[in-house]
This record gives sequence, C-alpha cells and structure tokens, in this order.
Amino acid sequence: MRFWKILFNLGRIHEGLARIERAQSHLTRKVGLIMAKQDEINNLVTRIDVAVSGIRSDIEAIKAEHPEVDLSALEARVAGLEGLDAEYPAAPPQEPTEPVQE
Repeated sequence: MRFWKILFNLGRIHEGLARIERAQSHLTRKVGLIMAKQDEINNLVTRIDVAVSGIRSDIEAIKAEHPEVDLSALEARVAGLEGLDAEYPAAPPQEPTEPVQE
C-alpha cells in the first residue's frame, strides 16, 4: 500500500513541476517580447533626440543668418522637448545577465 502512495505523490510532484516549467516558458517568452519592445522604444527615443538636436542646430543657423527674425517661440518649444528628455534620463547600464536556459 505504501508503494502506491509514494508513486501517487511522485506523479503529483511531476505534474506540479510540469506546470511550473510551462509557466516559466511562458514568462520567458513574455520577457523576450518586452525586451524587443524596449529596443524599439530606445531606437525611437534616439531618433527623437537626434531630431531635436537637428532642430536646435537649424534654429542657431537661422539666427546667425537672420538675426532680425524672432525665433523665441520655436526655441521655447525645443527647450520644452529638451526638458522632457531631462525628466527621463537614460537608465544606468545594467550588468549582463546569464541567459535563461530552458
């Protein structure tokens, strides 16, 4: 009788481990999707930063060529964009982690 009880418990343990493994696999896929989205966001932020820098340079060039033109409103808008960037500084680099083995 005791042998069957042990086998039954081992079967339940095996089922529990299989559920945990499926959940871990699901989470690993989700993390992969999140990291891919994060890369897309980082690329977009870089493109926006480059665009804002380009606009700032264009404003300075126009001011140098045409000092009579009032560009204060445009400068204020660019400063607002730069201010938003300052509110969300880049995250510090993270230590590389070991890849998850399945």
